[in-house]
Amino acid sequence: MARVWRMLTVGRPKDQRVSELIDEYRKRVGPWMAVDWETVPEIGYKAGQEHETLERESKSLAGKLAPSDFVVILDIQGQSMDSVALSRQLAGYYERSLPVVFVVGASLGLGPGIRERANWRWSLSPLTLPHALAQLFTIEQIYRAFSIMHHHPYHK
Repeated sequence: MARVWRMLTVGRPKDQRVSELIDEYRKRVGPWMAVDWETVPEIGYKAGQEHETLERESKSLAGKLAPSDFVVILDIQGQSMDSVALSRQLAGYYERSLPVVFVVGASLGLGPGIRERANWRWSLSPLTLPHALAQLFTIEQIYRAFSIMHHHPYHK
């Protein structure tokens, strides 16, 4: 079975406290599933440059994906579910040994190429979240899903 999944993000959180929490959840999920973290640079832009910036960031992300990767993008328009349903979904990926890659964009989101490449579009919430918090919430929900799978008391 695949024992390593990946998080692929545009940039890392600038706030050290958020980064520390991300590292803590990666450590917690580690006994069940390693989650490697890869980043591509976040590109600064000025008004009117949004489309070009989104395309450049998306090309960088696409360059880190293998044809065999099972791509889960974080998308406000994606499928929303509770933690138990998410646990079942991720358990299915785990049981099938899918090489899952969770992709989190920056403030502009993800370009059409990455959206088309996605095998599943997941919405954390209908709220708009800062991408640093989306990264944190994603790894926390992965940990929660695995704690549910393994009957760990974290999920109450």
